[in-house]
Amino acid sequence: MAEGALEVVIDKEDYSIADIVHKELMNVKHVKFAGVPPPHPLIKTLTIEVSTDMSKPTKALEEALEISQKKVAELLKLAKEMFPLAPNGTLPPEEQERVESIPHSETAGSESEPSTDGSS
Repeated sequence: MAEGALEVVIDKEDYSIADIVHKELMNVKHVKFAGVPPPHPLIKTLTIEVSTDMSKPTKALEEALEISQKKVAELLKLAKEMFPLAPNGTLPPEEQERVESIPHSETAGSESEPSTDGSS
């Protein structure tokens, strides 16, 4: 690799991680190129390629990783505030009682059952 270039290979991770870091790398001042080639669908190996006008491209990657980590933490915090029941999937007792008291027809989907008398 040329000076100012860096290739990082990440095993056993989802493509979305590389995509987040790639997006932030594009906003780092000295980065001239950042790319993430699409991975093979059966192989969980990602490659992040970075080219900078700096002698230490790892600095640019570190900056992008820090920004990515902060943004993901903000998103996770927001998601937990908006969906407080999501992590464990259980309802507080008073909500569980309320849900159980709703007649079955109100909790069913919006689709109605087909008529057996031939009418639609």
